[in-house]
Amino acid sequence: MTQTMTQPIGKSILLGLALLAMVGLALLGGAAPVAAQSGDKLPPGVTWDDVNRVARQMFCDVCEGIPLDECESIACVQWREEIARQLGEGHTDDEVIDYFVDRYGAEVAAIPRDATDRLIAFAAPVVVIVLFSVVGVFQVRRLRQRGQQAGQVVRRSGVQQHTRPVPADIDTEDIARLERELEGLES
Repeated sequence: MTQTMTQPIGKSILLGLALLAMVGLALLGGAAPVAAQSGDKLPPGVTWDDVNRVARQMFCDVCEGIPLDECESIACVQWREEIARQLGEGHTDDEVIDYFVDRYGAEVAAIPRDATDRLIAFAAPVVVIVLFSVVGVFQVRRLRQRGQQAGQVVRRSGVQQHTRPVPADIDTEDIARLERELEGLES
């Protein structure tokens, strides 16, 4: 009786181990090394870090807004392969980027390639901030020269009025009581 029971248990253990091995292989099959990003071997002297250094400065023209080093589309994989090929031929990073800009347009470069465009892109925000700061300083100085302070009432004629207008139908005793209460709050 013990032989009939051990035989099914042994088969189930073997089946379980086989299933575990298949699941493990399936899971590990997706964990390919970094060098297999495109499936091709890199040219001698070129690493994926070199390729990604250039790809980080570019955008795919198919996948909008995704940097080339992060995109996994077929087009981006082919672009990274082309970057690797050109780096292997001895081209500099700028020459590789210029090749793609010439072929696909200026929007593939993360930073404008033309020096004038770069100056405009980086200087315009600085100029706007400085301009608003200068205007703000002049406005504050102008208001201080006029003598306007918080809480003062100014008529449209520009003459300062130090007391607020009070409607005629309010009793003077009520006004005096309110002023006493307000003075008590200030101290």
